[in-house]
Amino acid sequence: MRFWISFAVLGLASALAGCDYNAPLGSSPTPVASASEIQLPQGDAKALQAIIDKHKGEVVFVDFWATWCGPCVEGFPHTVELSKKYKGQGLATIAVSFDSLENEGAVREFLKKQGADFDHLLSKYDGVSQDAAVDFDVEALPQYRLYDRQGKLRHKWEGKSEEIEPAIQTLLAEK
Repeated sequence: MRFWISFAVLGLASALAGCDYNAPLGSSPTPVASASEIQLPQGDAKALQAIIDKHKGEVVFVDFWATWCGPCVEGFPHTVELSKKYKGQGLATIAVSFDSLENEGAVREFLKKQGADFDHLLSKYDGVSQDAAVDFDVEALPQYRLYDRQGKLRHKWEGKSEEIEPAIQTLLAEK
């Protein structure tokens, strides 16, 4: 029930705020690929785990988001910034979109505009649903997770947090 209330409140707040994923977000990153070149596989928590496993030996930062979620859109440039800043030090970034499958084109366009040159996954559950929430263990968006170099979940945040970058730095310093 908490899941549905969280998403209902988030959706209402986004609607009242007039959220639009095409709204200016400050500086415009340089796109790294055309929207059609961005790999956006559909998947579930097992697919996400496979991507995390692919990055064993790296610290992995996961951003759960959607284009219709105002706080997600607002925070996504920070995800891109962290990815670019720490990629060379061993940070892998993954974005998991909870947009509906019919919105895939808009998701691709958003990722292109953000210059998001990291792994992406589109929830196979066709948007926000109880199945998606249970499978990914996500109660509200945005949500962020940080895994250590062995693939162990070390941190989980709902919403914006000033703790994310220091946690990334700490895990990157661990050998």
